[in-house]
Amino acid sequence: MNTETGLPRKYEKPFRDALNHAGHMRVDELRTALRGMTDEQAGAGIQLCAFVSAYTVIDVVSRRWPTDSEIRQIADGTAEIAGSDTWPGVTGQNVYLWLSRCAFGFEDLAEVLGKEFKDTDDLLMAPFFLTIDVLATFLPKGQSIGGFLDVIEDAYEKAWQLDLNLLPALMVRSRMPRPEQGPGAGNSGK
Repeated sequence: MNTETGLPRKYEKPFRDALNHAGHMRVDELRTALRGMTDEQAGAGIQLCAFVSAYTVIDVVSRRWPTDSEIRQIADGTAEIAGSDTWPGVTGQNVYLWLSRCAFGFEDLAEVLGKEFKDTDDLLMAPFFLTIDVLATFLPKGQSIGGFLDVIEDAYEKAWQLDLNLLPALMVRSRMPRPEQGPGAGNSGK
């Protein structure tokens, strides 16, 4: 990835197009779009789905790494809210496997969901349907999906540019009182 220019267009556009097809339940168009991607673009799209899913879940659980129980609740909530208006592969168990093992466990998609989605096309479509349903279910109030994707992609690009030695400082900063709370707010030790 070229950190000077951000997420390369050769990944961003096919990813967004595929996610858009999934969001509008255009199964045939999604299948065609995925078949038209290079292996590199498809792989990047799946990785971006995992990042978007993980980012969304972390945002839901107050910006920290979620527990297994929280992932299970989010998965069940996603499947329940999506209901029959989504692709048949979006079940609570599949969302849970996607989130816990692919998005947060960094395991291979085929190893995790290959038994559930024996058809190669279905396996490649699964991350896009699972991701769009997680995203739509837990979209921050007042945000559009496109707007939230902009926020996530911006964070993705910036995260790859940062030195991981900054992580402890970012964790401390995330817990500090906001400036509008005044100096020393919350630090009285009482």
